[in-house]
Amino acid sequence: MVIYYNMFMVGVDDFRGLITSEKRNSFNFPEYASSLQDFKEVVEADGSFTINKLEIFNGGSPLVVNQPDNAAQVGQALANSCRSAGRVLIDAHICEHLSNELFSRVEQRSSRHAKEILEQIQFFYIVASLSLA
Repeated sequence: MVIYYNMFMVGVDDFRGLITSEKRNSFNFPEYASSLQDFKEVVEADGSFTINKLEIFNGGSPLVVNQPDNAAQVGQALANSCRSAGRVLIDAHICEHLSNELFSRVEQRSSRHAKEILEQIQFFYIVASLSLA
């Protein structure tokens, strides 16, 4: 999900002069994706379950687009995805007006990099078979 963060942070960097550097640099968009090892350690530390099988699967792109060759649609899908994940945090940090501008810039930039985005953005899922310990 690094590309989400990159597109978003480049948009934030565009705000030089519109918001203070302190406000820009203090924004933290929390994101966490556990590894198989993280998952295994948590399950084992809890002690309630035994892991029978543990795998990771590629779930494909989280962007829902009807026309993958339509760069504008890809840009809009990525901006909407970012908006749904962090709109409340962003509005509270920089104000709604600037938030709208930020997502507009993310959409424009994402449209210019649509092919790369569709190739790189992938969801991965940890699938586990567990038994009661």
